[in-house]
Amino acid sequence: MARKRNEELNAATADAIKQAARQLMAEEGTNGLSVRGIAKVLDLTPPAIYHYFASLDALTTALIVDSFNALADALEFAGSNSTAPTAGGKLLDVILAYRQWAVDNPIGFQLIYGNPIPGYVAPADATVPAVVRTFVVSVSFLEEALQTGELVPVEPYNQIPPVVEARLSDLISQNQYPIAIISMYLAMILWTQLHGIIYLEIYNHIQFNVGNVPIFYETQMRNMLTAMGLKMTR
Repeated sequence: MARKRNEELNAATADAIKQAARQLMAEEGTNGLSVRGIAKVLDLTPPAIYHYFASLDALTTALIVDSFNALADALEFAGSNSTAPTAGGKLLDVILAYRQWAVDNPIGFQLIYGNPIPGYVAPADATVPAVVRTFVVSVSFLEEALQTGELVPVEPYNQIPPVVEARLSDLISQNQYPIAIISMYLAMILWTQLHGIIYLEIYNHIQFNVGNVPIFYETQMRNMLTAMGLKMTR
């Protein structure tokens, strides 16, 4: 019983440390993250933080993994709970959930896709599985649409630059993804385009110009999916 209690206390303290780190980043940006600053927020000594995280890099990694997994959870929930009758409709719901998570969690979004933290290099073994989770959802619906004929890629989206095709082929082979290269390619295009609007919204550069960002975002995503050759019935 005592051991379980200690584990619960350790987990609670680790969560408090991560929350304090998010608070610092909200106030000062990702560059404001420091062990000393976290310790001050929690009224702890800096060495006490190292009992839970071996280094600032280890804490940063934990925060990044948490954010990617939280985003993946939101996307998986949107996909599995979508009432859309088609793969394209479900994909649109996932794309909309992507933006919603970002605007609801701007600090987490900026941590994983914003300004890099000087000197920090994310360990692939810890972060890649969480990153892949966020990507798999949209790719799976594109692949489903491709297999059912709901998606028939058209020019120029059916023409993959050779150097890009070679890289995507390597990724599919290395990770044994059961998808066509074109599905991976279209997912990459979507990923880059939706981030453009989300970035502008997160940093308050688009609101004044478009009036209603959610409607603008959804319209552009629908237009892009249609332009790619996806039959949108929702």
